[in-house]
Amino acid sequence: MRKNLCIMLSAVLMLTAGCGCGNDRGIEKRNVLVGKEHLTEAINEIIKNAPGTVGVAYVSSKDTVLINNGVRYPMMSVFKLHEALSVADFLRRNDRGVDSVLVVEERDLDRNTWSPMLEEARYATTPFKVSVGELMRYALTSSDNNASNILFERIVSPKETDAYIRRIAPDTAFSIAWSERDMKRAHELAYENYTSPLSAALLIKEVYSDERYTDEIGNFIKKALSEVTTGEDRLGSGVSEEEGVYFAHKTGSGYRNHRGELSAHNDVGYFRLADGRDYALAVFVRDFRGTEEEASEIIASISKAVRKSFN
Repeated sequence: MRKNLCIMLSAVLMLTAGCGCGNDRGIEKRNVLVGKEHLTEAINEIIKNAPGTVGVAYVSSKDTVLINNGVRYPMMSVFKLHEALSVADFLRRNDRGVDSVLVVEERDLDRNTWSPMLEEARYATTPFKVSVGELMRYALTSSDNNASNILFERIVSPKETDAYIRRIAPDTAFSIAWSERDMKRAHELAYENYTSPLSAALLIKEVYSDERYTDEIGNFIKKALSEVTTGEDRLGSGVSEEEGVYFAHKTGSGYRNHRGELSAHNDVGYFRLADGRDYALAVFVRDFRGTEEEASEIIASISKAVRKSFN
């Protein structure tokens, strides 16, 4: 399936180069190109006055639209998607399942970070036992920082995660060097955990198109991505009123940097419509001089524009 994605991107480049053949195929290609141009114009209109940098990658079976893709965007919790895929690889290689159990001690936890997991009575006091699957679920669905830190420290490190994703990703314009614990200690490290929008969009699309993710662990990850509770006002707003749409995503939200800017406000999602057509969309916002609500509104508006163009 990775090969198919690469072939698809090559075809897109041929389209944008104006390559035309027979009459019917030439008409089809011109129509796709017109749609791409209109979508690009619509997105540029949305972001033209944004008080920050907005990067967009839209990938469907017929087309790809990239805007500001060459910028390095801090991933923040988006990297928990990469982490979960790396953990899944570790479990497969070691013939273990998501029900594998870890014992968590107080020294493993940060009581002063975002961690909905610790609000659960069974995890309120240490030591406690928790499955690797539960940690993955918390890291993906609620961006739990303790869950992510434990997985990095006990299963796969950031460096190992980076190396694994580089082996399987269609696009390697990303870097994973630090954990949530590291970035809390030094906020500027968040800029070293970066991605391009295209790299993120292709990765989540591959999760839903590559047969390696059809096993028990892969289906577990896909289910968690479809149950994410963070950033409900971002990409999902573009299809929230539409029946029969499957939507899965991973969000990331950043610190305020030394200039008072929102370092990151992100969402990468996979969409499958009721008629079976699908696409991936990544919107990353960097160094934003507005509020989180304003950044979310931009992401939601882009998602709506993409959905409208897809018709």
